[in-house]
Amino acid sequence: MLRKRRKQLTIRFLYRTSLFLAAFTTGLALFFVFGNVQHFMDTTQTLILSILSASALLLVLVALILLIPEISLFAHDRGRSLFAHGRRRHILMILMTALCMFAGILYASVSRLIIVLSRGS
Repeated sequence: MLRKRRKQLTIRFLYRTSLFLAAFTTGLALFFVFGNVQHFMDTTQTLILSILSASALLLVLVALILLIPEISLFAHDRGRSLFAHGRRRHILMILMTALCMFAGILYASVSRLIIVLSRGS
């Protein structure tokens, strides 16, 4: 009983961490876009992109760590119907985590590409 509760607590913590990192990374991306429109200094833009890249990579790492127990819990509930409440929740969490991971990969790739292109040769 205690082990199951601890596992669920860990999954909830990782899920909320990935959602926070996704929101933080999206906010940084918007901050970069608005700073680009308002002509922020190049060093400030590079700093924003560096933080964006680091947070996006952390988001991908947390999402990968979270996917393993989520898929395990989904597979463990195989005796229940696919549309049972618990399984629907696991499916939703897996989809949200995959979406956060995809967004993190996209943000990290684009931010690193912009940093490399802005530095030149």
